[in-house]
Formats: sequence, structure tokens, C-alpha cells
Amino acid sequence: MASRTPTSRPSGPARRVVSGAAGAARTLVRAARRDPAGPADPWATGAALQPTVRRAGSLLALIVIGFLVVGVLVPLAILLGIGVASGSDVAGWLLALVLGLLVAFGVWVFTRARTLTRPAPVTLDAAAPPEEWTLLETFRQHERRLPTPARPALQSAVQATREALRVTSGGTLTRDAFDARQAAREDLPELLMAWQSGPRRPEDLTRELQLIETRMRQVTQAQAAAQDREAQARRRYLSGKLRPDPADTDPPA
Repeated sequence: MASRTPTSRPSGPARRVVSGAAGAARTLVRAARRDPAGPADPWATGAALQPTVRRAGSLLALIVIGFLVVGVLVPLAILLGIGVASGSDVAGWLLALVLGLLVAFGVWVFTRARTLTRPAPVTLDAAAPPEEWTLLETFRQHERRLPTPARPALQSAVQATREALRVTSGGTLTRDAFDARQAAREDLPELLMAWQSGPRRPEDLTRELQLIETRMRQVTQAQAAAQDREAQARRRYLSGKLRPDPADTDPPA
């Protein structure tokens, strides 16, 4: 009976090193391929900083992968070049393969670097009114400049103004619609600029932001009540119009 040659398996420490290296390589490749310009909520707190952090992490992973690949392929190409100089045909074919891999890797790195350094687009809803862009710019500009106690008030005031802008867009210029647009274009930007131009207490800024939020909530609630009244009137009209006439439904005697 033929004896079976036992296969050698890596020891425990070697297996841990190999698995750790493979896991690190997969993590770096996933980080380098991650798209930093994916859709995200532009109104979320810290949304202006999140794409920058993701791009920095992806660029760092791309640099690490570049050093690793170049550190392996360039010495291999040098050794194969020595073999070609010695007259080895196999070394010539392998050298061409290694150079092709280097060129392909360089193209991939250049493409990814251009993607990662391209400015991330800011996207809003297609139905958003023009004043919402001004509101978003104001929010992004002053979000991290305010003291920590005043940031929740700014977030609430901006969200209330955005809702008021959306419920009053597309119709006639009523007092509610005018107040919502005025808050986005002038009230909020002027309030924040005035707070940064001179020393003021955060409590005063928070109180004024809460006043804007309260007014914008009133606008939203008024529009919701008006829409509810219109829906009820339409329902009563259709009910009266489509209700069958009792004279038509009574059977003949």
C-alpha cells in the first residue's frame, strides 16, 4: 500500500500573519474603491465634513496600496531585467507581464486619484425652491462656527425654515410665503453674521433662533390646516355632486 506523504500546514503564528495580511489588503482595497461622492443628506449635522474625511481615508488607502505594489513589482522587474540581460527568454516574457501590470496599476491609481480629488457635488431635491440653496449655504457656513449650546437651535431653525419654504412654494405670494423666503434669504444670514461680528451671549442667539423657528412652525401648521380645509371642501363637493338622486333610485309603483 503506497504511503501518503503528509502535507505541511502553516503553524499557528504563520497562519495568523497570513490571515491578518489578507484582511488588511481587503480593507485597503475596499477603502480605496469607496465612492466618497455617494448620496447623503446635505442637511445632516457635519455633512460638510464627512465627504472630506472619507476622501482623506480613501487617499491614504490608495497611497498605501501604491507603495506596496510598487515595492513588490519594481524589484521584481529589476531582477527580471537582469535575467533578460543574461539571455533568458522566460525572463523577457515575465518582464513584459510585470511592466504591463505596472502600467495598468498606474492608470487605475491615476483614475482613482482624480475621482477622490474632485469636489463632491451638493444635491438637493429637484422640487426644492431657490431659497433652499441660500438656506443650505448659510447652514454650512455657520454650522461649526457657532458655540456648542447654540448649534441645536440653529439646526431646528433651519429645518423649520426648510419645511416652511417647501409648503409655501409654487403658490401665490402670501404673507406666510413671504416670511419663509425672508427668513431664508435675510433673517437667518443677517442674524448669524451679526452674532459673529460682535461679542454676544450664546443665550441671546439661541433665543432669536427660537423666534425664527416658532414663526416657521406656525407657517407650516397654517399651510397644513389650509390644505386640510381644501381637502374637506373638495370631498364635500364630490360627495354632493356624485350622490345619486333618490327620485332616480326609487322603483316605479
